[in-house]
Amino acid sequence: MAVLGYMNPFKVYRDFVRSPIESFVSEQYTGYKKKTNESITSVKELLYRAGVVSVFLSAILWISIFLYVVFYYTYMPNVTHVRPVHLQFKSCDENMGVCSFPSAHVQLTRRTHMLMSSQPYRIKLLLEVPESQINKDLGMFMVCAQMRASGGVLVSSSCRSAMLRHRSKLHQIMRTLVYAPLLISGLNEEKQIIQVELFSDFEDDQTLPVTDAYVELQSRFVQVLSCELQIEAHFTGLRYVMYYWPKTSALIGISSNLFFVSVIFILSWYHLQDGLPDFIKNKLGIEIKNEKEEDDKKFFGKVKLEREDSFPFIEEETLLEEFQRLEEKKKSISPAVE
Repeated sequence: MAVLGYMNPFKVYRDFVRSPIESFVSEQYTGYKKKTNESITSVKELLYRAGVVSVFLSAILWISIFLYVVFYYTYMPNVTHVRPVHLQFKSCDENMGVCSFPSAHVQLTRRTHMLMSSQPYRIKLLLEVPESQINKDLGMFMVCAQMRASGGVLVSSSCRSAMLRHRSKLHQIMRTLVYAPLLISGLNEEKQIIQVELFSDFEDDQTLPVTDAYVELQSRFVQVLSCELQIEAHFTGLRYVMYYWPKTSALIGISSNLFFVSVIFILSWYHLQDGLPDFIKNKLGIEIKNEKEEDDKKFFGKVKLEREDSFPFIEEETLLEEFQRLEEKKKSISPAVE
């Protein structure tokens, strides 16, 4: 019967063809599925870690940029303040012309202060004057300014001389011929701009911040088209570098902030990673410390130490017991001998 069973073609086909093929295919499929699942899990973990790292890096970068921007706008003052100057004077009653020195009150700010303390400033008065014969014959004249705090308290005052630039008759004729089309069309005018530097190194006092300026031209015959007051910050040291080399200073500042912020993030991460949930630790590949095992190790260590420490005491007790037994035997033997 067994021989007939082996001669059955269906059984031979099932045992030697179909079953090996099915087992081989199932093994290959199972191995491939296992590898695929492992690769998918590893890819997910890799993407998760890359996402966490990218989020942290972007946060550190933007925090560094934000800190530098805040420092720049806090540390760097406004470069230039420009205020128009409207000159006023007293007209003559009988004669034509001006009967008082032209003067003006310039309100720099309505707040408590405008200028940054401990920062040098250059204060200039720009006079736009026509090249009239009166101004040419006038020669030099004085320009005075007073810087006052709120309440009219005098902080500083200064007076400087000014005059038109001299041009010879030949120079004037040639200039007029060259610029004749522009002069006729009104695109150019026969005028000069006089820059009078009133304060070359002015520093605002924090206790008495400047809020107003008073300007006076000490000449009744000067003719002025327009006038404005310019206050320019004179940078030195770090402010000079940050203003004239903004890209280099920004690169250095952001890199420094990036270093310190990265150190703070790393220290905070190592300090707080023990308090993270277990599933996050598994995603990030952090070893999970088992507190029970550590406590058991500590407990067994303590017990072992106690046993090692108590061993000599146990030996001494056994020796005393043996000694007492020998003494009792001696006492019991001595009456029997007598």
